[in-house]
Amino acid sequence: MASRPATAESGVEVVDAHLLTELEQRALSANAREQAFLYADLADKMSVLAGKQLADGEVEEAEATLERMEACTAKMENNLQQSKSLKKTELLLHMTHRRLSDMVRAAGMDAKPHVQSALKRLDAAQTALLAMIFSK
Repeated sequence: MASRPATAESGVEVVDAHLLTELEQRALSANAREQAFLYADLADKMSVLAGKQLADGEVEEAEATLERMEACTAKMENNLQQSKSLKKTELLLHMTHRRLSDMVRAAGMDAKPHVQSALKRLDAAQTALLAMIFSK
């Protein structure tokens, strides 16, 4: 039985380094058909953590999280050909895109280039995913 993520009293999922490590291990060991969605989920969770880090003034930690997020997005994009859940993956990327877009507007001058870079990488993956969906 899969473990459920921890939630705060408000019902919002609590994302921390332990959860990200657990999700990353799950994505690494998953079969090729599931990896794209799992990496998209990991990237989404990383965007949540980066947003919290920016809100808490932890700019360097947020930048490192955004760099990891870009790497996850690249891994996700590399596994799109074998993926079985393209539409679910696209919905998750759409939500992540909206979160990053909000972060770009709210980020300070120090963090803005890193958020924009992560958003640009996510846009490229989302474009490739949409092209694949509509080519079927």
